[in-house]
Amino acid sequence: MRPARPDGLRRTLALLVARPFFALAVVLGRVLPARWLLRLATHASRATYALFPGVRRNVLENARHVLGADSSHSDRARLARAMLASFARFIVEWVAPRCAVGAETIFERFDGREYFDAATAGGRGVVAVTLHMGNYEIPGRELAALGRDVAVVFNRERVSFLERLRSRTRREKRLDEIVIEESRFFGIDVMARLRRGGIVLIAGDQVGAPEAARFAFLDGAAAFSLWPARLARAAGAALLPSFCWRDANGALRLTIEPPIEAADRDVREVTAELVAVLASWLRRYPEQWLMVHDFWDTPGARSAA
Repeated sequence: MRPARPDGLRRTLALLVARPFFALAVVLGRVLPARWLLRLATHASRATYALFPGVRRNVLENARHVLGADSSHSDRARLARAMLASFARFIVEWVAPRCAVGAETIFERFDGREYFDAATAGGRGVVAVTLHMGNYEIPGRELAALGRDVAVVFNRERVSFLERLRSRTRREKRLDEIVIEESRFFGIDVMARLRRGGIVLIAGDQVGAPEAARFAFLDGAAAFSLWPARLARAAGAALLPSFCWRDANGALRLTIEPPIEAADRDVREVTAELVAVLASWLRRYPEQWLMVHDFWDTPGARSAA
């Protein structure tokens, strides 16, 4: 047996640490009041920044690309800690959905309703592309709970019991799952749903998705999948950038951006337009980006699950 590569060993050790931490979070999520859980998330994020140099290095690198090469270390560190705090809150909301403020009412009032209504009129399919920010899980679950034909396209989380918890929550809300790595023909399932007027949700910052290409992104370059543009063009579906973010009070909000037309256009051109919209949202709410891995176009880079 060949010895494990250092990056593989680091990931293995991280998973060994993560599993008991998440298991504890699940248990506490069932018994503690919401305000205690949110406070615990803040303390956990601070401890993670102090105790895990690999995670700290990753979020500092992400902060550098968001803020620019001329930013100071103190500014990057401040943003990196805020990113980890957002990630910790997301995990708490994952294991204890009652902590997600405004989740059930997110579709009662949201920005860009006119774009959503126009995109879904006449039975047209929708490819909704988002970022790992705020709480990206909420809109798909709540939309499915309203009776819409919705599926999320994703890769599974490495922490298996946490993934089972997420899948169970999605099933309870009637949100379907299409797993990229579990089928070579996942695109067929996606196309069938779009052609019958369904909605598919895809994270635009999911490196490792099929047919990725490099694009200029913030202060650097990163890989983005061409699949959202390709699917929208092939199915005649609307391509809608969609974002779930937190307001100043911590309540979750939803914004739908104007559709990006994919018909009869080069998929790289469409994807470049989409990437520009994603970048504009990260500039607006950089502290809400849930990216704890090195996202940029460097060897071994990975995206959040």
